[in-house]
Amino acid sequence: MPTGNVNTDQTNLGPKVAASQHPIYQLFRETWVQLAHVREGTGGFISMGNDSYIVAHPREWLDHSVKQTETAADGTQITTVRTNPNPKVASPKLKARRRLARYENVASAIMEEKRSVLFREPPTRRVGEQGAEPPADGLLAWWNDDVEGDGTCMDDAMPAWWDIGGTFGHVLLYFDVADAAEAATAADQGWPYVRAYTPLDVLDWHRDDRGRLDYLKLLEATEPLPTLETRGVTTYRVRIVTTTSWALYDYKTGKYISRGDHGFGCVPAVYLFGKRRALLPDIGESVLGDPRNYIDLFNLTSEIRELLRNQTFSFVNLPLGTGPDAMSVQDAQAMMGQQTGTMNVLFSAQPAQILTGDPANVASYHAEIERVKREIYRETGVQWESDRKGVEAEGSVELKREDMITRVAAYADECEQAEYGLSMLWYLWRYGAADGATRYVNDQVVVHYPEHFAKTPFEDVLNQAQAAISIGMPAVFLKELRKALVTKFEGMTNLPPEILQKINDAIDNAPDDLSPAEQLRMKTEAMAKGLSAGGGAKPGAVPPKGAAA
Repeated sequence: MPTGNVNTDQTNLGPKVAASQHPIYQLFRETWVQLAHVREGTGGFISMGNDSYIVAHPREWLDHSVKQTETAADGTQITTVRTNPNPKVASPKLKARRRLARYENVASAIMEEKRSVLFREPPTRRVGEQGAEPPADGLLAWWNDDVEGDGTCMDDAMPAWWDIGGTFGHVLLYFDVADAAEAATAADQGWPYVRAYTPLDVLDWHRDDRGRLDYLKLLEATEPLPTLETRGVTTYRVRIVTTTSWALYDYKTGKYISRGDHGFGCVPAVYLFGKRRALLPDIGESVLGDPRNYIDLFNLTSEIRELLRNQTFSFVNLPLGTGPDAMSVQDAQAMMGQQTGTMNVLFSAQPAQILTGDPANVASYHAEIERVKREIYRETGVQWESDRKGVEAEGSVELKREDMITRVAAYADECEQAEYGLSMLWYLWRYGAADGATRYVNDQVVVHYPEHFAKTPFEDVLNQAQAAISIGMPAVFLKELRKALVTKFEGMTNLPPEILQKINDAIDNAPDDLSPAEQLRMKTEAMAKGLSAGGGAKPGAVPPKGAAA
């Protein structure tokens, strides 16, 4: 049974409405927070406080040790110094390292590369037979018009949803219907719309004996418009959804806000997975891998920055002398200070010398940084640039490329499955829980993502097109081929939909291509007409002076 209270008829559930959370949510919440920070470079990567992801050395805390006094059996006081398990006072050195640290957002580069490959070619979406005219208020119109309540089409919404799902491992897509009070948005056209909830927003859930969702508890943020006198204050509410209804409660107090029946006959939500887990089917696995790898890289970068800085700003050791003529440290400091130029000054009885760090330490750090980066790219299946330019065997590089393509194909299958789920919910909304499923099957809804994601060189694409023309493929095939080639040309990959539609219409309305036999016949007839009209040059004729030979 779900860990929350399913009875949405109660008007005041109290603070427990938000307090009860799924055990898996409690287990993975910290990991999901880290993944959000890794993707955006926020949170502990930009914090200067104790919540920073910089892992301090024990001696970088001013309160790294605590004194503990105990009374012995004979009454004497024994004071011992022990390591402080919870230090809080950062030393100037730690504060400086936090300021110098920089986050290399490798995660963003990985996600952008995966997303660009996955959505390089738009998927095929079709309702009904090929070429049939779709209804103006049908599913195809919703796909092309407004799936998020703000005029976003499915081609634009899906990459953004997948980015969230890939980052966290999954994203919940909640299929909502606008209330009358929300008529200024999606309800203007009567469309339902999709809300994306990250795993951090799904506090609790439950599945029945057949594995179907029958309960959700969702966290939502609301913020009123600010005024000239006050700023908007974000508040939170909890949405509890069952197979028949939804209800809203205040997150802090659990006070009842509103409720309604959605009429879908099921929980109107679909999971879009980035990568499925083998043993935990309710949640996905991030395509970025373990977030601690990125935190480790962040710390290595900060530490090597400090090593380089210490080697640049070295210590100079000044001798104080020995014996009765030795100068005191206080007198020497008073004479020349503790810094000279960019160097710190150390006073001792040793001979004068400049003290610098061992450069081998920097080399070791560079090697470790390279290793961690390579591990990140290996886990995510993305080729690292140094692999392409280095001495790695071509066969190994090709295997990594194939691994990347295989992973992206799996992402495409998850996108297809999520879109089919949303399409089914649209039919349940449009035709009701009783008839929607039947209409969905009869209308032959098709969502098909590409199956091959290897990028074909443009020259090879043109050669394939030329081969199709030379072997006499039917005219309808050649027109479809030209449509597919439109976005392959340089600068034509992001054409506006209306321009692309005009180009496709022009291709459809153009005359059919002649077959190779028809082309040969026309050439033969043209040559025959030219010879019969005496237009051919006589054998041995000399061209006029100045004419091209």
